[in-house]
Amino acid sequence: MAPPPARFLVLRFSAIGDLLLTAPALAALRSACHGPCEIHLLVRAPYAEVAAGFGPLVDTIHTFDRTTAEALPSLKSLDFNYVIDLQGNVRSRRVCRALGVLTFRVNKMNWAKWLLVRGFRTPSIPHIVDRYTEAFAAFGAVPPTVWPTLFPPQTQTQTSTQTQTQTQTAICLGAAHPGKRIPPSTLRAVAEALVRGGHCVVLLGGPDDRDVAEFVADGLEVENRAGTTDIAGSAAVLRASEAALVADTGMMHLAAAVGTRTVTVWGCTRPSLGMAAWQPAPGSEDLLPEGRSPRPCSKLGNRCRYGRPDGPEGCTHKVSPERILRALLSQTAP
Repeated sequence: MAPPPARFLVLRFSAIGDLLLTAPALAALRSACHGPCEIHLLVRAPYAEVAAGFGPLVDTIHTFDRTTAEALPSLKSLDFNYVIDLQGNVRSRRVCRALGVLTFRVNKMNWAKWLLVRGFRTPSIPHIVDRYTEAFAAFGAVPPTVWPTLFPPQTQTQTSTQTQTQTQTAICLGAAHPGKRIPPSTLRAVAEALVRGGHCVVLLGGPDDRDVAEFVADGLEVENRAGTTDIAGSAAVLRASEAALVADTGMMHLAAAVGTRTVTVWGCTRPSLGMAAWQPAPGSEDLLPEGRSPRPCSKLGNRCRYGRPDGPEGCTHKVSPERILRALLSQTAP
């Protein structure tokens, strides 16, 4: 009789970018397992659609709405061999204690980030994909070098309406924190210039981005999908785009995952925090605010050292539309 598969439970509750960045590490774990294994993933219910795009990387997706206690009865019945805690907070530790099995944890390096933000540290934080993979190192996982296939094209039905003679550019709106959001006036200026240049422009964002999308799209021939396209549809739009304008958000990671060249506007966060696009497509470019220190203002983008993060002195206002356009219109590097 064949031995039962090794059963792993991976904890990463949210959000879009953090969850997407687990995919390369999960692929490394699956490759390292020489015998049969099952990989289970526990996420918050709103992010189950992100995990669904992982395809065969994950055998079972478990969800909860408000508290992890909702998922515990079914999790306890599965007799996991190992728990991999990539969330690293109070809620994930409660799950680990409740299951009582051997647990491995990600090094979140919060102290190092605190030192970096306050100027007491200069080396960059190792990328989160490398730190996720370290949590699987006991099983022989080695650092990955390529993205696994996520949201495969044959499963996508929402495609762009661009013509064959147009170059499609995606503009991704919004961010969780004001110090990451590209100013609406900048987005509008970029969209106007692209439309004048004959580009097909597609606006991507969530329901909270509809007002900004309407401002950007007003009077322009652009395709506004803010609040109407799910994560798989956004992946399809990005895959069909020559380039994507993004901030330090989940859409930056989704674009990298599907191989689209990114132009990333950085505000109060910086790539040195270890959350930059992982293995971005050739020709991708990071635009840091001009005249500002390379030191991050904050870990999350909720504070700016130079003024209000969403005000005219905020860091995202120090990346001009002209710089963005030059980067978007540059040819992809060989």
